[in-house]
Amino acid sequence: MNVLKSCRVLAGGLKCMMLALLIVPFGAIGAIEQTFDMLQIGTRTYKNVTVTTKAKDYIFILHSAGMNNVKVSDLPADVRDKLGYNTVNDTAKAGTNAISNWARQAMARIESPQIKQLEQAFRGHSMPANWKVSLDTKHLVPVLAFVGGLYLIFCYCAMLICQKTETKAGVLVFLPILQIFPLLRAAGMPPGWFIAFLLPVVNIFALIAWAINIAEARGKSGWVAFFLILPGTNVLAFLYLALSNGTSEKKEDRRVEVMTLETA
Repeated sequence: MNVLKSCRVLAGGLKCMMLALLIVPFGAIGAIEQTFDMLQIGTRTYKNVTVTTKAKDYIFILHSAGMNNVKVSDLPADVRDKLGYNTVNDTAKAGTNAISNWARQAMARIESPQIKQLEQAFRGHSMPANWKVSLDTKHLVPVLAFVGGLYLIFCYCAMLICQKTETKAGVLVFLPILQIFPLLRAAGMPPGWFIAFLLPVVNIFALIAWAINIAEARGKSGWVAFFLILPGTNVLAFLYLALSNGTSEKKEDRRVEVMTLETA
């Protein structure tokens, strides 16, 4: 019998311990119980309230009708003040303000007079306000028209070069990138050189080869090929190839053949 009584007492003690663990969960931040005669939370009213646990996001209360968990966000402002939640928030805000004030002071120390002088000098040498270009509709349309006009002039000159080398220009001469094909044909080069013009570094050698061949096809000297490669003069050399009246190599070869037949 004594053994049975001891087992019953031990079981009752374990039940009390388990109940205590349920009432006081892990992570609770408040161990002091606070009481309220009446507590209004939303539409519900609790009487003889005892706050047993204060966690970060909720509180556990005992009241006349039983027990309940209540979210901290649902508590009235005065109850949160009494339970000390707003004090914790104010402390966090104060810590944040202290960090921001320290950062401002550190930046003020970094901004030395020498840096400020450099900034003022840079502002003094900046572009004047009346020189700044605003790409609105009024400015954009004339710019596009000017660029389009230059491109059409380039296409027309490429067509003249093809005609004066007795090759067909076609529609490709007016298409970007693809206009390389008729220009290669005019220089007497195979279409495979098109890939060389698309490769970095290799396109430099392709341009040199094209300049030499197109100058020979138009019956011009090596100086025209040189100026066609040289930046700054390449535009003038291209216009000279298109607008000059020199004869191509094909015509010269035909004249030589005719002269040899007549002498024979």
